[in-house]
Amino acid sequence: MSHSLLISWGPENEIGIPIIDEQHRGIVTLINSFGFSIQHGQQTEFYLNTIFSMMDGYTKLHFATEEEFLRLAGYAELESHKGLHAALIKKSFAIASESMRLRDPEIYLQFLKEWWMTHINHCDRLYAPTMKKYLAL
Repeated sequence: MSHSLLISWGPENEIGIPIIDEQHRGIVTLINSFGFSIQHGQQTEFYLNTIFSMMDGYTKLHFATEEEFLRLAGYAELESHKGLHAALIKKSFAIASESMRLRDPEIYLQFLKEWWMTHINHCDRLYAPTMKKYLAL
């Protein structure tokens, strides 16, 4: 029985804004919990619905936090970044629904892992200098 984490969080994943890094770690924790549940056969419809609800709520909270900081910092690419967020929410719902319909939680798990790690380690790094300057970090 595997006890390894799907995503190992480390300093290389941090962008240097404390609340954003903390929220990113929270999202990774949810993804790892989801992966752990799959490894251990907890694939009931209730469990999938619970994970989806938690990811949806926490994602929206995170995006609201991030977008407000970007607005206050005057980030020039705010609308584009908000578009990425809106696309994730829409796509996440569609993929979670497909995953539940097919009774294959791996579909949703892999989507979450790939999307979030790309977003955190690439897209969010683009705004980090602007936000750090605004927050005087």
